[in-house]
Amino acid sequence: MTSPAPVWDLINGYAAYWALHTAVELGLFEHLPATSAELAGATGVADPADVTLLAQLLAAKGLLETDGERWSATPVSERFLTSESPATMTGLVRHSPGPKAGWAALADTLRAGRPSVEIRDALDALYPELVAATAATQGAVARGVAAELRTRGLWDGSRLVVDLGCGSGAWLEALTADGAGGIGVDLAHVLPGALNRLAGGTVAFIAGDYLEVTIPPRRAGVVILAHVLRAEPADRAEALFGRALDLLAEGGVLVVADYFRPADGALTQACADAVHDVTLALTMRASTLGRGLTETALADWCAARGARTVAVVEPVPRQRVHLITLSGGSQ
Repeated sequence: MTSPAPVWDLINGYAAYWALHTAVELGLFEHLPATSAELAGATGVADPADVTLLAQLLAAKGLLETDGERWSATPVSERFLTSESPATMTGLVRHSPGPKAGWAALADTLRAGRPSVEIRDALDALYPELVAATAATQGAVARGVAAELRTRGLWDGSRLVVDLGCGSGAWLEALTADGAGGIGVDLAHVLPGALNRLAGGTVAFIAGDYLEVTIPPRRAGVVILAHVLRAEPADRAEALFGRALDLLAEGGVLVVADYFRPADGALTQACADAVHDVTLALTMRASTLGRGLTETALADWCAARGARTVAVVEPVPRQRVHLITLSGGSQ
């Protein structure tokens, strides 16, 4: 008999997300180990029975453990769901799905071909908090990429770094740590976080559209496109890729970090293997004009511009990064 389990799994995924969101909002993971009564007192929940119900679902999802009396963290929740952990994802739990209204309106967005003005305005308001929430993860990825660039002889740590869509500034912080100069570009309401992170350093910031601001061409040793191409419609994404290549000096390298969804025409197993990437691509579609990015599109753009991927690295799980040079560049 055919089981409805896949449908229930998707329906229940909505409830599971909000259970996690609620636990983060209550600060539940900050007070472990504890009984339900102790957690209720620490988090302001009126009835310990409600804590038990919430905790049971989190335990079923691998985020809590219990001996039947006290709840304790698992290695996953201890590392990623406590606010003081350097790898905390609590901000991502709150903000990574984007404006919540975007999901309820997704059918309307797909019919219209674009999200409503209200949803785009909500994303603009959310974006500074969202990029701050990604800083811990992106900093770890950036440090790994910096090490890869040095090891592979693609960069010596001294040449100019340009980050188009610099967000929190985590990539610039990692790649200019040894004194290299940098240029960070983002929208004016996003830049304060990066300015605070890199105050007094060697990075200059430019507010505006990364396709329109003035940046000297052929000067950069490294250009970064980290999780920006997937949020753009195809024409702007391709134009941004081309601009990034135009900024490279001889022997420079373009770093493209993204969640790459399967190409059109991919088979069922490829979609299943890339469920995280497909989900994040649809997340983009719920509140932006982007549909994610495929490695097929990236390869086509490279071929059209005399560039090629010389290495693909994954310094942090699920963080896939292409290192791209122009033909004749360093390898």
